[in-house]
Amino acid sequence: MPLLGLSHVAIKSRDLAATEKFYTRLLGMTKVERPEFSFPGIWLSMGDTMIHVYGGDPAKTSGGTYKYSQRQSPIDHIALSAKGFDEMLARVKKQRCKWRQNDVPEINLWQIFLLDPSGVLIELNFDTTKEPRGSKGPGKRNIYDAGKFYADALAAAATP
Repeated sequence: MPLLGLSHVAIKSRDLAATEKFYTRLLGMTKVERPEFSFPGIWLSMGDTMIHVYGGDPAKTSGGTYKYSQRQSPIDHIALSAKGFDEMLARVKKQRCKWRQNDVPEINLWQIFLLDPSGVLIELNFDTTKEPRGSKGPGKRNIYDAGKFYADALAAAATP
């Protein structure tokens, strides 16, 4: 029996409102109907894939806090396909998110890396062959440096 696709990713959040704003207003996902579970949460949709976000006690660490960091999970990041690099980068800058960019010309790929409100690393991948005519793509500033970006992620996640 073959696998058919990724259904959803679940993210723990200490701030559901900020997380919803990040994924809907910044990234353009759609909030969809969610069953009435015994804990707070939101479901977000993009195409056939969803991100489930949950809060309250189920989202806390075993120590009863929301202090988790990027590196406490075996999942390193979530990569999403996107279109419109220049427009997205302008939106990211306007929201004052921590971000980095990358250009991988060997595989026609532009990337934006940013952190969601829970410290989850989001990788946005743009196929350069499908970008609008006249797109600028990544500049020389804020080029992706994994070591520095993860240090920033750890610092952000440790902030209450």
